This record gives sequence, structure tokens and C-alpha cells, in this order.
Amino acid sequence: MAALGDDLNFDKLQTRAAQGDPEAEFLVGRAYDRGEGAPHDAAKAIEWYRKAASQGNAKAENNLGSIYLSGRGVTVDQAEGLKWYQKAAGQGAALAQETLGQLYSRGIGVPKDDKQAAEWYRKAAEQGLVQAEVAIGQLYYFGGKGVPQDQVEAARWAGKAAAQGNAWAQNTMGVIEENGFGVEKDAKQAAEWFRKAAEQGDAKGQSNLGRLYAEGTGLEQSWPEAYAWLSLSAASGEVTAQKLLESYQDRLGPDVAAEGKRLADEHRRQIENNKAAARAAATAQP
Repeated sequence: MAALGDDLNFDKLQTRAAQGDPEAEFLVGRAYDRGEGAPHDAAKAIEWYRKAASQGNAKAENNLGSIYLSGRGVTVDQAEGLKWYQKAAGQGAALAQETLGQLYSRGIGVPKDDKQAAEWYRKAAEQGLVQAEVAIGQLYYFGGKGVPQDQVEAARWAGKAAAQGNAWAQNTMGVIEENGFGVEKDAKQAAEWFRKAAEQGDAKGQSNLGRLYAEGTGLEQSWPEAYAWLSLSAASGEVTAQKLLESYQDRLGPDVAAEGKRLADEHRRQIENNKAAARAAATAQP
């Protein structure tokens, strides 16, 4: 059972919740839901979430939607989950809006409808929710039923997600900048986006960065760097990187390979450090 912070003392929360404070009701429900400051108890979590939701607490509504849709401690009930997500989304809760986008995109509890999905994703993305920016960027990048491909919109939303550090979006922005999809071609900027994704451990970003080092596109050509990034990507199972390594064999002699392996080890350590720092930052968030 994890502990609550000093400012979220469970006894104090219970007192406030018993007095009808909707935020305290939500927090008591969340404590039981997560087993933080209280024993994990799904029934009590639902009870307190319902109390808060009855007073219009959007976070409680969102969490009730999650519980019923996932069957966390209850029988899965898509209709009940959808009801609560719709209530929360209607109040502007970005997480609920993004989830509704997923439900319409996948046809879970509702008819599959990419156009409706895009509308909910957009509402959440306009509030800066990075996963919604990614989702709507992907929808416009690949296109969907009722949502035609739109390179400008894809670049817009992928760019926002990339700026927030999303690795998929960073690699995608590299592709967009390199090819001029909805933007002016900029090989140097493409290389920078690929590097950002690669340094987070994204295999496609590593493959693309390795390719640019081999070609000398957007940065100075370096066969050891090409070998390093392509080998990291290939080790993750990225087929394109594996094929590129094979095609470059005549350029990757013993000296290049030795230096490339040294650089790969160096990059791997930095990637692990980056991941550890990201985990620490996420844990520190309230």
C-alpha cells in the first residue's frame, strides 16, 4: 500500500469527503482505487467516485469510465463506461475526450467512426494532451474513413507532440521535414528530429538517423555513426536498419565497425540515462 503525500492525508480526506467535498470524495475513491494511503478496494473506489461524480467531478467521471470499460474490479460494462466518459468529456476533461477518440477509432462500445474520433482527439489535443496530439496527427498522416490524409494537419499536430518529447512524433517530423510533407524540405531539421527520437531509444528514429549519417544528408557523413545507430535499431528488430546494414557492408570495414561499436555503446548508455531521467520526472509529477 503506497503512501499519500502529507497534503493528502487519508484521514483528513475522509473527513472532508464525509462533509460532501467532491474533490475529497474523488481523492478518497482514487486512494482505494490505487491502494495509495488506503487498502485497494474496488467497491469503495466506485462508491466514492460515484459520490464525486454525482456532484459533477469530471475526474471521478473519467475514472468511473475507465473502471467499467476495463472491468477493473467489476464486470466489463461498455455502455456504463461510455456514459461516464461522455459526461467527463462534455465537461472538457481532456483524458476522457482522448479516450472517446480511441473508442470511436476502434469501434469499442460505439460504431467505428474515424471522423467522430478526430473530433474528440482534436478537443483533447487543443488542451495540449500529448497522446491526443499524436492520435490526431496519426489520423491525418495515414488517413481514415471520412478523414482524408492531410499533410499540413499531420505536420501541425505531430509538431506539437514532438515539441512535448513524444518519440513517434519526433521521428514522424523527421520524415515530414525530410520529404517536405506539408512543410518546406529541411534535411538539417529532419536530422535533428530523428536524433531526438533516436536518443529516446526509438528504433525507427535510430534507423533514419543512421541512414542520414550514411548518406551525409542534413549532417556530416560518418560511417561509424551510421553503423552505431543502425546497429542499435537493428538490435531492436527494425527490419529497415537490418537491410541497410547489409547494403552498407562494403563500407563497414573492421576499423569502422570497431569505432561504430564503441559509439553504439556510448549511445546506449546515454539512452538508458535519458529513460531513467524521464521516469524520475514522471514520478515527481503531482
